[in-house]
Amino acid sequence: MGKLDIREWADPSGLSDLYISCQLWTDGKEYTMPFRTPWKEFNKSYTWNHVITLPISYNSLLLSSQLTFTIWNVRGPGRPVPVGGSTMSLFTSKR
Repeated sequence: MGKLDIREWADPSGLSDLYISCQLWTDGKEYTMPFRTPWKEFNKSYTWNHVITLPISYNSLLLSSQLTFTIWNVRGPGRPVPVGGSTMSLFTSKR
C-alpha cells in the first residue's frame, strides 16, 4: 500500500468514517471474494463490535491459508482510501 500520511485521510473535524474488508488467501491467490463490514460512523473512538462470517467451512481451508484485513477511510461516494491493514496466517507449520 505504500507509506500514508495521516493528514491525507484523517478528518480534521473528528474521527474518520471507516470500514474493514477481509479476505482469505491461499498460496498467494485469492481464495474467497472480499467481505466488508458495514460502514460505521465513529463519535468518540474506533471500536468495532461486528462478527465477520466468511462463506467457507473450516475443514476446507488449506494449511497455507491467510486472512487479510484492510481498513478503509470513506472519502465520499465511491472514494474509499486504504489506510491500514494486516495479514495473518491461520495455521502454523506444525501439524
